[in-house]
Amino acid sequence: MSFGDMFKSTKERERERQREQYRATMEVERAKQNLNGQIEAQRKQRDAAWKRARDFLRDGQKQAAQRELNAVRMAEVRIAGLEKRSFVYTQKATSLEMAKTDQEFAKALSSLNSAINVDAGKVIDTMTDVGMSMAEQDSITSVIEGEYAKDMNGLEQSDAIPSVDEMMANLEKEVVADVSGGAGIKAGNDIAAGIGEGRRRLQELMDGKDGK
Repeated sequence: MSFGDMFKSTKERERERQREQYRATMEVERAKQNLNGQIEAQRKQRDAAWKRARDFLRDGQKQAAQRELNAVRMAEVRIAGLEKRSFVYTQKATSLEMAKTDQEFAKALSSLNSAINVDAGKVIDTMTDVGMSMAEQDSITSVIEGEYAKDMNGLEQSDAIPSVDEMMANLEKEVVADVSGGAGIKAGNDIAAGIGEGRRRLQELMDGKDGK
């Protein structure tokens, strides 16, 4: 407490406390919006990569399509990690907002004070060591996974991210339906044959033939 704070009234101190609480709430909201923005950006990248994969496969470039599907899967992995972070951080923020009693509020302030009571010199030295960044990120991810599991009552319920092979199979089905004009392919034909038939029909139409 500064010398000037000694002469502040209880009402003035309460107003300052409310302003600090409001600022902290706004910071949490900005952090949540930033995280949601990252999730949305990854979804857009994933969807764009899926579209490129579909276009490549339509042109018969299966290897190029598979590269794009790898990008799709990596985006899914990043989205899953960001969504876990969003869940954990939101739960923690909600828990702090629910701290209504003096005892709970004092405990939260005590924890915060302990968390920020660090050696500034050590922090600066650590932040300048770029080589530790990845190790620190791995540690954070490990903590997030643990916190997520606890908040889900110990039952991990993450959605399975499909393999590239599974995504390729689904993509091939989409392309077959697309190039065949929704008419379908005769039973017994495999995916490759189906794509070939659809491409043949399109080519004949382009050449002015009847497509039969």
